[in-house]
Parts: sequence; C-alpha cells; structure tokens
Amino acid sequence: MGGCLALLAGTGLAAAQSEAAEKPVAEAPAETAPQRLANGTRFGAWTLRCEAVAVNETACVLSQRLLQRDGNRFLSELIVFPGPKGGDKDYIAARVPLGTYFPSGFVMRVGESEDRHEFVWQACDRERCEALLELTPDLSDQMEAAGTAVVGYRPSITANPLVFKVDTKGAKAGLDALKAAR
Repeated sequence: MGGCLALLAGTGLAAAQSEAAEKPVAEAPAETAPQRLANGTRFGAWTLRCEAVAVNETACVLSQRLLQRDGNRFLSELIVFPGPKGGDKDYIAARVPLGTYFPSGFVMRVGESEDRHEFVWQACDRERCEALLELTPDLSDQMEAAGTAVVGYRPSITANPLVFKVDTKGAKAGLDALKAAR
C-alpha cells in the first residue's frame, strides 16, 4: 500500500476483472457506529486491506485490483481511503505498472458523464507508479449512483491508451465504515 499509507500515516478497450471477484464475499457491516473491521471485508467490488504502520497503529484502505481477463496481466489497482482523522478529505489512488507514460495522465470518467477526473502523479517505486485524486463528496455520490467508471492511461510512450471499466459501487459504504471504525 506504500504511497497511500504514507499519506495516511503522515497526515482499445481492455476487458478487466477484479482479482477479488472470485473470492467469497463477506457481508459488510451495516452500522456506522465505531466497530472493528476485518481485513478482507468486502464493500461491493472493494476489499478492505489493513496493514500495521507502527506499534498499535493500523492503516486501512479499500482496494480493487484489476487484471486483464486474458492472461491475468496487471492493469491497475484502485485504492480508496479517508484522509487524516479530523480532516474532511477522502482520496482515490491509482497504481499502474512502472513505465507508464506520465504526460498522458491517469483519467477517470464516471458513468455517462463527460467530466474527466485527472489524477496527479505522486511517486514510483521499483514496480509501480501511483497517481492521486481527491474524492469529493459529490464525486463519491456520482460513483455510487453510476456503479461504473471508465479509467485509462498510456502504458508506455509507444503504446495505445489502455481503457477499461471499473465497478464503483461500495466505495462510499466502505469509506463510511472506515471513518466509523476510527
């Protein structure tokens, strides 16, 4: 979870499938009162992933790892998480393979809307690069209502853009649960 956890702790159409789609789905907690969330809890297409970042401190995010249907090639991992406790900002991050052509950006279009949401590149490690977008309450509502988004990026300077659909349902409920569990 690298870059996302650092933020948390410090403050042609490709057919895609969610890696978690084949796993049994646990029921997401219905209440919003403070609660313990289990690693692996599902909220729609999103899976809760928690990791220890310090003694008695755990950071949790919602994750959706997308693979190409034919060959299971990694396309992207989308990560949704609340900002620092006491803040009112939420974020969605996109991880893509190293070598991605940055000037073309990582872009999301929700449902039938023509609005383009451009992520801002943050950092790369030895395997992945990460881009970040503030998830406003309005955008979160749009994602939940639409149920899908189209995202895209250019894997390399000579490659055609890689464009694919993402299931957006459950991110809002998952964020609410993460905030309630703080």
